[in-house]
Amino acid sequence: MKEAYIADLKPGTSVTTSFLVRTKERKTARNGSAYLDLEFQDSTGTIRAKLWDCDSTDLSFEADDVVRVAASVELYQGNLQLSLRKIAKSRDADIDLADYLPHGTQNPEKLFEGLLKRIKQMPQGPLQTLLLRIFNDPEIARKYKQAPAAMSYHHAFIGGLIEHVSSLVGLGDRVCDHYPSLDRDLILAGLLLHDLGKIEELNFTRGFSYSTRGQLVGHISMGVEMVCDKMREIPDFSPDLWDRLQHIILSHHGKLEFGSPKEPMFMEALAVNYLDDLDSKLQAMREQYEADKDRPGDFTARNRPLGRELLKPPVQQEPAAARTPAAAPGKSGTLKF
Repeated sequence: MKEAYIADLKPGTSVTTSFLVRTKERKTARNGSAYLDLEFQDSTGTIRAKLWDCDSTDLSFEADDVVRVAASVELYQGNLQLSLRKIAKSRDADIDLADYLPHGTQNPEKLFEGLLKRIKQMPQGPLQTLLLRIFNDPEIARKYKQAPAAMSYHHAFIGGLIEHVSSLVGLGDRVCDHYPSLDRDLILAGLLLHDLGKIEELNFTRGFSYSTRGQLVGHISMGVEMVCDKMREIPDFSPDLWDRLQHIILSHHGKLEFGSPKEPMFMEALAVNYLDDLDSKLQAMREQYEADKDRPGDFTARNRPLGRELLKPPVQQEPAAARTPAAAPGKSGTLKF
């Protein structure tokens, strides 16, 4: 059982617990001694760590391994980091990866049920047939419910993809209510399928990383391939409809410099691009606010994907009657190496 989480760490304290290793790099200090530069992760965040004079330590662990550590929590250039005293690969056979990977607040199974229900409400036809063929595929369904939507920019947690898409489907219906000339079913299909390639582009069983093919080809091209494979199983799927759906997937990043092979050339493609951009950027802001909720001042740290500091939202004061005393902290377990 994991004893302490990154979100609970305080400077000037000691901690004995376990983390998932995100990165591991051996470096040389100015005095010539070797040290290990690490980044750890658990379900509440990430933290940098240093192991000084590492030559005398067993370093038989790699990125994506779970390690147990004894460390001091320090403040370095405004950020928490760990100074390690001991580190070893975990011998716990019952590791629960939910303790080490970030995850969303919504139930992926219920979200997936909601998407299937929305698909079944579509008029019968080739688009509905295609979507049901894709989302009733057990392997696609399993990965679609687990995948993050990105490595770090937005919805970068287990179940992030389906939270992102579920939000987009709701937005898409509202936009189509406002603009009746839009093809609602084409927009729905585009929103459901635009990031399908993420389930193969990203590895997300132990930490998040790009698959080899994901790094070489990318989720946009991979998604088109996956949809095309299912489309070929439908005899009455017209080439014109496939061209329009394929264009939505290819253009959903909006600009060539953002990775889209094409820029949106009709209204439904433009709508999918803008909705995707809106939802991802608002989520990136929410995540920055959460990360910097204890940071002093009116602004967050610089959000690298957005390229700016963000003005914090007004503090919402809860009614006095609703406030409850904080729970007493639990006792840390004994660390065994």
